[in-house]
Amino acid sequence: MLNLKIIFNLLLVILLIPTSFSFDTDTLTINPITFNTPSPKGWNAQYSTYVSFPIFEEKWEKILMVQTLKCDSLTAGDKYPCGEWDYIWSTFVEVPSADTTEKFCLGSFITPYGKRLEMGGENGWQWFYDITEYTPILRGNLKLTVGNNQELLDLKFHFIEGTPTRDIISIENIYPHGNYKYELLADDVILKKKRIVTNQNAREYEVKSIISGHGHEGPQNCCEWDSKTHTWYFNGWELFNWIVWTDCGNNPIYPQGGTWPFNRAGWCPGSIVDEYLFDLSLYINPGDTIELDYGIQNYYNNGEKEGNFIMTHQLISYDSPNFNHEVELFEIIAPNSLGRYSRLNPICDQPKIIIRNNGKEILKSVNIIYGFENKRNYFFKWYGELRFLESDTLLLPKITWNLDEMNFMVQLSNPNGTQDEKINNNKKNIIVPKVKIFPSEFQLSLFTNNNNRAKENMFTITDADGYIFYSGDNFIDSTEYIYDIKLYPGCYQFLFLDDMEDGISIHWWNRNSNPNKIGINGSINFSDINGKELHKFKPDFGQELRFNFMVE
Repeated sequence: MLNLKIIFNLLLVILLIPTSFSFDTDTLTINPITFNTPSPKGWNAQYSTYVSFPIFEEKWEKILMVQTLKCDSLTAGDKYPCGEWDYIWSTFVEVPSADTTEKFCLGSFITPYGKRLEMGGENGWQWFYDITEYTPILRGNLKLTVGNNQELLDLKFHFIEGTPTRDIISIENIYPHGNYKYELLADDVILKKKRIVTNQNAREYEVKSIISGHGHEGPQNCCEWDSKTHTWYFNGWELFNWIVWTDCGNNPIYPQGGTWPFNRAGWCPGSIVDEYLFDLSLYINPGDTIELDYGIQNYYNNGEKEGNFIMTHQLISYDSPNFNHEVELFEIIAPNSLGRYSRLNPICDQPKIIIRNNGKEILKSVNIIYGFENKRNYFFKWYGELRFLESDTLLLPKITWNLDEMNFMVQLSNPNGTQDEKINNNKKNIIVPKVKIFPSEFQLSLFTNNNNRAKENMFTITDADGYIFYSGDNFIDSTEYIYDIKLYPGCYQFLFLDDMEDGISIHWWNRNSNPNKIGINGSINFSDINGKELHKFKPDFGQELRFNFMVE
């Protein structure tokens, strides 16, 4: 169930301090809301305050919005430290326009199911938004509305000084942010075609759409639980179409107190609402008058038309790329101690990174140095083909894992064999989460759940080269399986899959409608040969368990 919010006034705190990010350039940090800011009162009330964004002429390489949520009894939403239900809220700024203001949505978010939720402890859980495209409007004193009262919120804006990938000339709303009925969208009663005079000072143009489906109407519970095709028409021609649908089975925030693992229309509980970008640059000459029209597939006459979509659509205008040869180390996924990568960490074999081409020229090669700080460095040369702003996720060759080292480093250089035009985004250092050490002999214990669900499961234990040492499938309901495991020293991965992406926990949501289908909890754990527990998994894990460990 999702609800919208009301407003509550708060105070503003502005800080100019170094950030915890590994940037070599100066960063202005604005922290308008902290964990000490009173939780807003009223049903799903939002934080509301005025923020003094910078007004001086400065180039910002990036603007990041970092949202940290924490479960706490001080929240005013309900009796739980984190709100019981999954609620949607958006971050808005109100920008002066003539004698009034215009509201811009910077991003939308769905809170997690809060019952029995563990979400980062005292430090909370972080989500990052790259909001650089809003550079032209994040100036001066603006009203900010954000969050709700289900969790405590800490909100920071990081203005990172430097040259952006391309200058942002302007951003405008194509349609206002709103909660729109499916019937009215499909019948083209609302969000009709719109004529726009494009910015003549720009050279590139992009549409940004943020869409989430809600409601439980018709046989497929539209529009939360039903995938629909959405379309952009350009000057009367169908140009882009896409399905709004999100896989939630590997949500890193788990277990939650609700039906969190199941796929939804554009969102998962405890996640940023999906954002979609569409490049119009090939179809526009600067200053052209264009027609944009949003469309959605028609509804069936089964009640689903009563569902709704919350959405915003914006047109962003850019100058040409500022660099010819510029590669960015976009992220180190593993090793990484951040919560959003906890499904893949800790590791003990192949580092995983994302690189992105920020240069106008096609990226065909780049040098990569990686390893533990103050230890032997490893070298890998990547070859491929990435166009402007395209990215690639790489598994780097495995390295000798040093259990005593805490800092891991990756550095890029020589894109296409030439000097990188911006080197401050080529290197990252990351804190390494500790991998568990197992003895050479131990046991795996599995107890399957019932209701014909055991057949959904299978597992493997593999080494760093992918060789399978142990596996199991075709399980029988309500049965205990014990595996005696013997392994040589090295790095291994235990992978447990569930075909229905609902883990091996009870189906508590059947307690009223179909009590016989609630079932029982299964269990999975490792123990030594004397029965001492080495690691125990929670049964409500969704799609899979991926657990790396070392044997000494």
